[in-house]
Amino acid sequence: MIREVKSLKEFLPFPSYKDRQGWDALPDEMKTFYTAMAKERKGQEWPSLTASLYLEFYRNGNRSHFQAKYYKRRRDLFLLLLAECIEAKGEYLDEIIDAVWLICEESTWVIPAHLNYKTRMIQEDPPKELPDITGSVYIDLFAAETGSVISWVYYFLAEVIAARAPQVKRRMELEMERRLLTPYLEHNDYQWMGLDYPDPVNNWNPWINSNMLISYLVFASTFAAYTKGVAKTIRSINRFLYFYAEDGGCDEGPSYFNCAGASLVDYIEELGQITDVSYLYQEEKIRNMVSYIYKVYIAKNYYVNYADAAPAVSTEVDLLNRAGKNTGNNTLCNFAAYIRSNRFYTPDILRNSSFNLYRQLANLFTAKPDADAGKAALFKAPETSYFEGIQVLTARDSEDITKGFFFSAKGGHNGESHNHNDVGNFLLYYRGKPVLVDAGVEEYTKFTFNEKRYTLWAMRSYYHNTPGINGREQSPGTEHGADDVVYSHSENLTCFSLDITRAYPAEAALQSYKREFIFKRGEGLTVTDSYSLHEWKAPLVLNFLCYDRPEIQDGKVILGGKVTMGFTPVLFETSVEEIALTDTKMRNDWQKENLFRLCLSKKDRELAGKIELRFRYI
Repeated sequence: MIREVKSLKEFLPFPSYKDRQGWDALPDEMKTFYTAMAKERKGQEWPSLTASLYLEFYRNGNRSHFQAKYYKRRRDLFLLLLAECIEAKGEYLDEIIDAVWLICEESTWVIPAHLNYKTRMIQEDPPKELPDITGSVYIDLFAAETGSVISWVYYFLAEVIAARAPQVKRRMELEMERRLLTPYLEHNDYQWMGLDYPDPVNNWNPWINSNMLISYLVFASTFAAYTKGVAKTIRSINRFLYFYAEDGGCDEGPSYFNCAGASLVDYIEELGQITDVSYLYQEEKIRNMVSYIYKVYIAKNYYVNYADAAPAVSTEVDLLNRAGKNTGNNTLCNFAAYIRSNRFYTPDILRNSSFNLYRQLANLFTAKPDADAGKAALFKAPETSYFEGIQVLTARDSEDITKGFFFSAKGGHNGESHNHNDVGNFLLYYRGKPVLVDAGVEEYTKFTFNEKRYTLWAMRSYYHNTPGINGREQSPGTEHGADDVVYSHSENLTCFSLDITRAYPAEAALQSYKREFIFKRGEGLTVTDSYSLHEWKAPLVLNFLCYDRPEIQDGKVILGGKVTMGFTPVLFETSVEEIALTDTKMRNDWQKENLFRLCLSKKDRELAGKIELRFRYI
């Protein structure tokens, strides 16, 4: 846990605007990129954020149209800020002032999808469709991110802006106090804080707290209670650490690790600018949290993508390299070098993001990719990892990721953060290529996080590698989870078994359903299902979500042309459903137009049975 800070040093994490030596030392490639991007935006028409655009979320469920323009204001402001700091000629000051003024005039910094989060938690007041500027202020992810961009403008350019437009400097101080600095101190009832609610907190906690810490430290000279703000961020982020499993497993998946575990690293680095944090890098939980990401790595840019995580992730290589050095984890440093060397990520200058701005600045001033290039060849993927806290297993044939199978399976429960109904789900890749997959999640809409969530196909257990029982699929909720979970590992054998009975509703008439995975290195994976029903209502169906269209021949299924799934064909009717990826995000994630669901429907009406599936490569 993070200790109380007794005294604070001055917050000077990066070169000031006047420190020309610090800015001139940046790599020419970065300076050229940012100034070129800023020149493209000079004199542009800033996006308009209208009430009707805000209302789209409530009228048709779309949240992307408003967010795209909202993010562009902040992203372009940050690009202009960097260019002005690089050149220091005043060329972009008017555009920066315009952007700051526009953002300060916004009725709310909370996006429409989050407007009623606090209302839903405390169940008071009717939901709003437009922000009530006379009501209480809420702090969501993007209000805090907005605070971060305003803070960095203030950190670098406050006095320069004051010389040209003093009211703008004062406006930044007032809006930060009104929208963030004071409300954060006045409220314990924001669920993500973890202070007034006993429930676990997710990525919102470190993501927001890392931005709030920056806001308090930058505005320390104008906000008298800033030390109380710093202290409260420590209390809040300690709740995130408290709920996190000791093994460091992220139940939200690898893409959310960039906002969860990685945001915790941001926070620790920021705090380290004003006090000693070296003891934190020695804590086993924090060491495990940062090593999580390479333990769920598959190949290329693929990661184990349970929950709402995308299958393809851009890893935070610079942050991971710093975390590896600080925690003494050479494997993590080698992993970051491997990902960087093979370009299995998107560099900051190409990603052009308005998020995690401290991280982007830290990357800008600390990245030394050439010095780490030799480490890439040293990375060896762990053959087996198990996260007991989230009941996720990963195993592979070889530490050489270009060879053999990669396999993962999960237990857990159906009330996890960003949950899919997927207890007993598993993934299979061969030579780094997807074979059996988890689809991930489509573009977020109004329906992703309301009562219709589990009507969306990608959330349902029917579209995961899990069985349908008596015409029923799994149900959501923490009460629907795995029991009797057992993991064991020896030199060439990894075993994982679990009872998934409780994942299904009572209507499934299920007495017991045990799923066992046996992974033998160099041989393959065997999955054995043993079940018992109270009564038969409908055929037992084994569902498999396939990357390529499966071929059914001679009592076997051929997957991806390279893997066979052996089973007893006389027991099953087989069918294949093509799933068109109509969602742009999911199509981009998979870089293809479709996935396929293979169904093995058991012909008999037996109340008990055992099914063995044998996965081998050709």
